[in-house]
This record gives sequence, structure tokens and C-alpha cells, in this order.
Amino acid sequence: MNLYKLKASVMVLLIPILLLGCTQKEQADEKAMTTSVSHSWAFEFVHWNDVLYRLTDIRIVSVDRMVGTVESLITDETIIGHGVYSNRFAEGTKLYSISEMSTDDAIAVKMNDGYYKMVNTVKERAEQKDQ
Repeated sequence: MNLYKLKASVMVLLIPILLLGCTQKEQADEKAMTTSVSHSWAFEFVHWNDVLYRLTDIRIVSVDRMVGTVESLITDETIIGHGVYSNRFAEGTKLYSISEMSTDDAIAVKMNDGYYKMVNTVKERAEQKDQ
């Protein structure tokens, strides 16, 4: 009889522990599914004039004129942007043409400490293939 009570006591203790562990695993799996979108883009960009421009660390000394303004900041890679948008720069960030350079090749973006070059990603890839 004591062996029966011991088995029953062990079962009463183990079943809730096992159920709790399974529930926590399901909750962890659900959380992983809802946060599975990576928020680390391949590069920081601005989409302007139907072209994607990649941010570089090249400082620009002389800009020509303002050519546009970022209209929306997109932080989710699954969202398709429209108009002038960026994954780095907030709404209202100014974009400029670079002196003696075509906007087909590059534009500049105004940041806190100056202007930085943004290169046309299509032309950049084409140049890399030619090399």
C-alpha cells in the first residue's frame, strides 16, 4: 500500500511539472515565430526617384541643391515602401545632389555632422561586375 501511495505522490508532482514545461516551450515557440523577421538590413539605404541608394562613410564637402526629403522610415523588412523612404533616416531628412556628380550615380544625405555620399546600388553592382 505504501508503494502505491508513493507512486501516486510522484505522479501528482510530475504531471504539473511536465505540463508547465510543455506550455513554456509552446509560448517560446510562438514568440520566436512573431519575432522571426530580421531587423538587420544588408545596408542602410534611401529609396529616391525609383532608385535604391546605399549609405557610405564618404563625407561630402560640397553639395549642390536639395533634391528630396525622406517621406517615411521603414523598420520592418516585410513592408514595401512607396515614394521616398529609408530604413535609416527619419521622415524629413534632406537629400542633396552632389556638386559635379549626376544624381544617377550618387546623392548626399544630411546627417548631424555633415553630408554623406549615398551610391546608386544598381550602378554599383554593374561596376563590380565589370571589374
